[in-house]
Amino acid sequence: MSAVAKYLLLLLKDKRVRNTLISIVVGFFMLIVISVYCVTVQMQGSGSSLADQAEAEYEYWQTHTLQESGYYCQGEKYCSHMGYGAPVDWCCIFVGYCADVADVELEEIGYSANTGVWTDNLRRIGKYEDPDTYQPRRGNVVLFDYSGRSHHDATNWTAHIGVVVGVSEDGSTITVIAGNESGVDGNYASTSRINKYELSATSYIIACYGSVGTEATVSANGVNGLVRDVISRNEIGCIYSELSNEYGTVVRNDNGALSIGVYCWHANNALSLLQDAYAINPSEVTSVTYSYGSSGNRIRNAIISGSNWSHYIPDSTSASCIRAILLTKSGRQAQDELSLEDAQNYINICQDNGLTDYKCIAYCSDILNQWGPYSFEGGCLDGVNGSMTLSQIYNSRRAWSDSRYNYYQRRTWTYNYVKDYNLAIPLS
Repeated sequence: MSAVAKYLLLLLKDKRVRNTLISIVVGFFMLIVISVYCVTVQMQGSGSSLADQAEAEYEYWQTHTLQESGYYCQGEKYCSHMGYGAPVDWCCIFVGYCADVADVELEEIGYSANTGVWTDNLRRIGKYEDPDTYQPRRGNVVLFDYSGRSHHDATNWTAHIGVVVGVSEDGSTITVIAGNESGVDGNYASTSRINKYELSATSYIIACYGSVGTEATVSANGVNGLVRDVISRNEIGCIYSELSNEYGTVVRNDNGALSIGVYCWHANNALSLLQDAYAINPSEVTSVTYSYGSSGNRIRNAIISGSNWSHYIPDSTSASCIRAILLTKSGRQAQDELSLEDAQNYINICQDNGLTDYKCIAYCSDILNQWGPYSFEGGCLDGVNGSMTLSQIYNSRRAWSDSRYNYYQRRTWTYNYVKDYNLAIPLS
């Protein structure tokens, strides 16, 4: 045994030396634990969703005081992070913070520090949703007008915003977390707090929803879900809730151009869908295209460059590559998002033309998907209005016109499907 080892053994026989060493070792490991904890707190929300982060912030303030946290008010945490000085009205800033920490792009959720601008942004990016027709989902934003939705419809006014963190099983109620609530008049921003509560999904104070966040799901129980079921069944033979490999639908020559996906998006709309998938996950789509050699490279180049596909008919290898893209996670997500967006657009057009009954809206939305958004203006739906019943619309040949009477079976299936359909939350 070396002299150094003998010396260490002699030291360890001394009780005071042993206790000192134990204290040093324990302290070292405690330092590691504290460091990991601090990094975890600092990174809180990384990889989480908008709703996850909102819940994390709410739970944080259930167990921490302002004094412990080093803030003089809750809003200071969020205002300082987002680059503001003394706390101002911070409901928007709180939602922006949650998105920023969760790595959700602020532009993708329409972020603004002003609720009115946020509402305008949602319209601009196509994610503004009417509470009477939209089924909210966890991760959406919700904007309020406490004077009622009719006031919002007349003025576009919104006063407050929160995050939807829960939806009841039947879709009738939502759970919201919002910042800058329950403060004291005169010093509201510095005395308000994060709040969590439930309310009706169609409450009169809800001005609109924003179909944003990272938790879009295939299922949708509102009118847009019914519309999507009808269109997918008529286009590819399967209602949306039962989809599987139908996501990979490719019709190489559909009246002179390619059609793809669950809605059979046609020509340049097909290319736009593939571009959406690429935007969601470029590496996933690129990996697929590389595996198809030169054909795959042409598809990738078309996606990136925005080629004109108005008359594009792919060869069999290119069609296989496109099918593989559609079946990727990003391909499915792009179809889920675009199909809901299209369904909502059709609903909006129907409502703009006076339709209020959700069965009539679903029936006419299928026609809009076939013949375009101007079908009410001298097209297949010319003369159809809100005073007509579903049977009257179906029995009117104006619903498809003489030249398109060969779609009788499609119209009949749609009529029979929607007339017996009972929606949990119909339009009010």
